[in-house]
Amino acid sequence: MAREYSLDNIRAFHAQVSIANWDKPGEIMRYAFLRMPEFFHHAVIERDGPVSVLASEPDDALPGTRVRTPLGEMALDAYVQRGPVNGVVIVRNGVVVYERYPRMRPNDRHLLMSVSKVFASALVAIFEDRGLLDTALGIETYLPEVSASGWAGVSIRDVLDMASGIDCDQTLPDVYTNSDRAYYRFEESLDWLPPVHPPVAHWEYLAELGRAKQPGLAFDYSSANTAMLAWLVEKISGKGLADLISAELWGRIGAEGDALITISSHGATAIHGGISARLRDVARFGLLFTPSWQVVSDTPIVSERHLAAIQHGGRPEIFDKGATGQRIIDQLAPATPRHNSYQWDFVMPDGDFYKGGYGGQGLYISPSRDLVIAFTGTNDADGNESGMMSIAQQISARSG
Repeated sequence: MAREYSLDNIRAFHAQVSIANWDKPGEIMRYAFLRMPEFFHHAVIERDGPVSVLASEPDDALPGTRVRTPLGEMALDAYVQRGPVNGVVIVRNGVVVYERYPRMRPNDRHLLMSVSKVFASALVAIFEDRGLLDTALGIETYLPEVSASGWAGVSIRDVLDMASGIDCDQTLPDVYTNSDRAYYRFEESLDWLPPVHPPVAHWEYLAELGRAKQPGLAFDYSSANTAMLAWLVEKISGKGLADLISAELWGRIGAEGDALITISSHGATAIHGGISARLRDVARFGLLFTPSWQVVSDTPIVSERHLAAIQHGGRPEIFDKGATGQRIIDQLAPATPRHNSYQWDFVMPDGDFYKGGYGGQGLYISPSRDLVIAFTGTNDADGNESGMMSIAQQISARSG
């Protein structure tokens, strides 16, 4: 288990951490990811009701399970201890069967980075189930503010699937350092990167974006899509995103603790990557997509329609047309993902699906095996990210 940070540690990190380096590899990154409120403003995603009990019955076989890792083939436990992994929770049939915290404490609220994105898509699906929106329609139907931008004519479904064609490429190597890049300005408007341009509200910047290509042609990863989904549900509901997540998701799963989400000086929440939460609570959220949802909720929150849209509604023909899909294919080999959907990075032929986040965050779900694997990490000093994405897929495939 991670050690406590001493007063000297705290002061030393605060002397080093800045908006320019808080997410750079090494110990600074781990400290920042575990203690985001010390560096950013946050909105609270409140929990509610009694805590849902997650029974613990360790599977004695899991620690010694051999897996392929970036460090070579080794036992799962060995990699979790040696690799850049901060925490892992595996839940099978609603029961915790493996839990390790090599570089964090169980109650730490760890930054989830892009795992945050599927909270936005879950809200969209809930609104869709209630007939409050139609994902086949152009997003400007509900957000007329973007009618003169590159978003005009882009279906909500294309936004959900990162196929909007919007001109805000996140995969270019210099997007976090070149202030001329559209994506730099995207994060700058959320107070996540050093300010260079005159201040602009996040939603105003989104409404300025142009189009790079026709929608529906390629899986082109950009967090701008997620921001549009957040704006969409906020506009329809008239509520702030943190309150929406609390009312529709977090407050309904018996979470142990409140979650947090960074919020800009203009009041825009960073749903693309800004949620911090306890790892067990992330696993609770994951259970909503499994047959064991009743462990955490009295009523189903993820509908059969939503689950089917994730598992079967994607478009394999666009998955490898962008840089992200091809990278995932390479990292999962010899396993072969089928498509992406509803902000989930990939869906396997067996219906498993996964969302990852920078630094080694991940949520892997196998509805057919009633399995959830949630993990956190931070890149080591050499920039290496954990191999837990592939390891989670291997563990699931061996679970029968």
